[in-house]
Amino acid sequence: MCGVSVRVLSVLLTLGLCLCSSPTEDFVFQYKSQCYFRNGTENVRSLVLYIHNQEEWTYFDSDVGLFIAKTELGKPDADYWNGQKDLLEKERAVVDTVCKHNYQMDKPAAVDRKSLPNVKIVNTKTLDLEHENLITCFVDGFFPPMIKVTWLKNGIEEGEQVTSSELLPDGDWAFEIHVMLETTIKHGDTFTCRVEHSSLQQPISVNWEPDVSESAHNKMLTGIVGFVLGSIFIIVGLIVYLRSKKTMTRFSVVQNENSLIGVAGRGCSGSWVLPPTSR
Repeated sequence: MCGVSVRVLSVLLTLGLCLCSSPTEDFVFQYKSQCYFRNGTENVRSLVLYIHNQEEWTYFDSDVGLFIAKTELGKPDADYWNGQKDLLEKERAVVDTVCKHNYQMDKPAAVDRKSLPNVKIVNTKTLDLEHENLITCFVDGFFPPMIKVTWLKNGIEEGEQVTSSELLPDGDWAFEIHVMLETTIKHGDTFTCRVEHSSLQQPISVNWEPDVSESAHNKMLTGIVGFVLGSIFIIVGLIVYLRSKKTMTRFSVVQNENSLIGVAGRGCSGSWVLPPTSR
């Protein structure tokens, strides 16, 4: 018996050395179990996925109650497992033994959990009046993921110029989303990012009034100074013109008066010669 054991051990060691010395191929085999809850636990679906090197080749669907092949590689396994009555009963029972059981345990921390959103508005381009600007409403830290974000300009909801990022998980059981508004901005415009979420008793409204950029501010000041200087030059010119016109009018009146006086003087100093009378 000892000799047999030694020979068996020797064979196993030799086989192990051969396996270790031969090159191995890297591969990944994954088994994923997923539960989908539709209207709480009234309608639950269980999916068990089998994945080889990131390729799903077969899965079990509780709605069907069978294994389903997704590739030719998975067809023999699916057919074989569907022929195992005990295995099928076990997989079909996962809806109750795993999904519904875990739902009751995780419901307070997952389903009933509420996290308030944080809202911030940022102008992602240099503010330039009368030209297109991109304003972004950052909303993060909220849970559950269902949320509605609306842009309002001067109290009127914007639609066509609004774009949104995908819903982004932040890795801490919360989500964030970026909603952009591309629009022209004029003096006096006001913008509001309104957020509606199940964690809020009423929507959050964050207002944003644009600050004029330095270049736009300088342009505005230049325009104002130019307008004031132009107005001053016009007023001064008008005053000079009216004064000069008044002076010319006085000079013309005085000149006309002098002319009349000269004519009258010549008439008074002239001599009259009477024709001789015949005798």
